[in-house]
Amino acid sequence: MEAKYDFLQVPQPKSTDEPPVLYPKLVSNGTVTFRELAGRIAESSTFKEGTILGVQEELEKWMLYYLAHGYRVELGTIGTATATLKADRTVYKEEGIHAQSIRFDKVKIQVSKGFSRRCQGDLVRAPLAFKFGASSSELNEEARFGLLQQYLKEHTFISRTTYGELTGLLKTKAWSDLNRWVKEGRLVTRGRAPHKVYLLAT
Repeated sequence: MEAKYDFLQVPQPKSTDEPPVLYPKLVSNGTVTFRELAGRIAESSTFKEGTILGVQEELEKWMLYYLAHGYRVELGTIGTATATLKADRTVYKEEGIHAQSIRFDKVKIQVSKGFSRRCQGDLVRAPLAFKFGASSSELNEEARFGLLQQYLKEHTFISRTTYGELTGLLKTKAWSDLNRWVKEGRLVTRGRAPHKVYLLAT
């Protein structure tokens, strides 16, 4: 399967008469869950899927342990995870805030240059229905369902996350669309949250 791309227009400053600059951007083919990755690994190796999922749980546990103790955690050749901090209010002087007002904020992963360089594949221009042209607010319900139908003809099923990525909708609105179409008999579901997927009704 090739990766699809389209171009995003970035307007120039109003003080210039230059046309918008076009930047290439990947069009998401969806989200691959870790369970799906584990299944792939199990198919192509001697590891059992349950063993792989167990290693994932242990990896998460020990990553959190070391991050919470101030360490950076290396993820093989993929990259390095680092925890960040946040103050509950703006700080102007060191003595103006106590440790109780500082807490852990986010975990960031810096991908290694070597891993990025190995990310290579075939690219094709995205078909019209997958282009970035219109925002979700400009697409009416039937246009969004048409976009979904075209996706499902190629991929069979879709998750709520992928539908949100496809249309640009926020989580609540994406769920609202999908659940309404299930009630109308246009879609059916398989699985249970967080692994529920949606298919076209036959």
